[in-house]
Amino acid sequence: MSAPSLPTGYDVSKHVPAGRRDCLLTVGFDQHQQHIPRFLVQLHYRVATDPIEWTAITRMDHNETSALGHDVFHEGLHVDVARRSQPTVHLQLAHAPLPVSRGTVIRGCANYLKREAEYFIDVFEERRSPGRPPSWSDGGEPTPTFIRSRRVEGDMSREAPADADMVSDEELTELLADAEGTTPEEIERGAAELEIAPPEEATVVDVDE
Repeated sequence: MSAPSLPTGYDVSKHVPAGRRDCLLTVGFDQHQQHIPRFLVQLHYRVATDPIEWTAITRMDHNETSALGHDVFHEGLHVDVARRSQPTVHLQLAHAPLPVSRGTVIRGCANYLKREAEYFIDVFEERRSPGRPPSWSDGGEPTPTFIRSRRVEGDMSREAPADADMVSDEELTELLADAEGTTPEEIERGAAELEIAPPEEATVVDVDE
């Protein structure tokens, strides 16, 4: 099976099934002394079958090692969503307080992208509008923090040959547990308890020009 390119520059990069034939997840993360300072979770969509071609249509990332990176523990979870003929849109997600375990957050993000794959495909195919417009302070709600981030990288959508880096959900959990010196049960329990609102309720905080 042909698969999308893995994230580059991470200590660990893996393909993870997305629960449907036309989608696949890629996960990349760094590990440093039982801590995960940086990660990337992407949902790839198969846009052609002959030959097979994949496009990264969403990304959720965290980077506490760079002033230019997104620190989800300060900014909250966000998702960048690509569209076929329109600019990438950036959505701020409503969610419960994040657990300290970055591995748990990664597992929760992977679960979220799998669960909401149909929504993100519809946004990519421009069958629906993403999220909702910002709520401004004069409307009685907090002014959102505008996040400018990189586009969903084109080089992540290139076709790549099948490889041995495909792992199951359970194997991903084991890798995350090993990276943090915890147990798979703790990762799974925390991910199951991580509440993230549906993307329909997310706020549009930025659109690439």
